[in-house]
Parts: sequence; structure tokens; C-alpha cells
Amino acid sequence: MARLPFPANTITGTFGSMSAYRRKHGLQPHSGVDFAPKGSNGGKTAIPAVASGTVKLVQWSNVLGWVLVQTVWDVKKKKAAYVGYCHLKDEPKLKVGDKVKEGDTIGIMGTTGSASSGIHLHLTISWKLKGVFGITADKFDFVEWVKTQESPATKGATKKAAPAVVKTVKPEVKILYACPHCKKELK
Repeated sequence: MARLPFPANTITGTFGSMSAYRRKHGLQPHSGVDFAPKGSNGGKTAIPAVASGTVKLVQWSNVLGWVLVQTVWDVKKKKAAYVGYCHLKDEPKLKVGDKVKEGDTIGIMGTTGSASSGIHLHLTISWKLKGVFGITADKFDFVEWVKTQESPATKGATKKAAPAVVKTVKPEVKILYACPHCKKELK
């Protein structure tokens, strides 16, 4: 099971959308979901883990700023997916291999990276660890995915889903990512 990190009414950018900012800067369709809850402009908003899982990557990206990627378990497909928390204010204190529980603090909402236009959380999900970076085709809509994780008995009953089932996936040792804009590798 999984949940949204903040209420749905704090979503400021949806998956696949093309805002004026994105068009002006020649960016691809939005490949995640942006959250900007009230008060996040103060740069002190803690980001809760959307599900229980394992930290698989903590990395700086020139485009996405500070990024933390964790595993989440898909209860319908019975396999791991990867959630990327992007534009974090500072390097996260969590390290690769750390276990997180739903609701644990991932980091602080920020505006790092060249693709950020203000303090917010850019949240991505992919079936591949490297998929949280790169082209839109590697990702899918996190909001819609969360809806598929609810059981029929709890669907819409509460704002907070039950704790997620955790499956551990070995971390990759060396990872290179393609920049979604110029397709060059980031290190």
C-alpha cells in the first residue's frame, strides 16, 4: 500500500502536463507529480515517505537537484517499483540501504536543480531504478498508481493507507543516468 505524501489539493503539476514554464524552457511533458503544500515556501516542509521500503539511491542531479529513490511494493503486480523524491533542499541524511517506514521523513522540500521553478516536491515512480530520471516513457502517474494500491475495503475510506508490504531489492553499485533534456550521462 502507498499514499500521497501531501493532500491532493496541494498538487501543482500533474503527470504528462505541459505548463507554460515547460514550453518556454523546451522541457518534455511533466514526468512526475508536483506537490507544494501551504507553508512550503518557507523551505522547512518535511517530506514523508509514501510507503515503507529501502533507500536505493541518494544523488545530486544538475536537473533534479538532490534526489532520493526508495523501493515501494506494488500489491497488485507483486513487484518493486521505485519512487524518486526530487528537488530536495539539502543532501538527505538517509543513505543507500536504509529502511524507511511510511511517514518517515525523507528530506526537506526544496528547489534544487535546473528544472525547479520554486520550492516543491517533484515525485516520480518507475519500474526501473534509473527510470526516475530520463524520459517520460520510463515513468507512470504516481497518483493513479496509489489508487490501484488500495484494497476495495479501504478504497476512499481514509486519507492514510495501511502500511506497505516491503520487498528488499539489492542496490545497484554503479549508476549512470541520462539527462532528460540533452540525453547526456550525469555522474
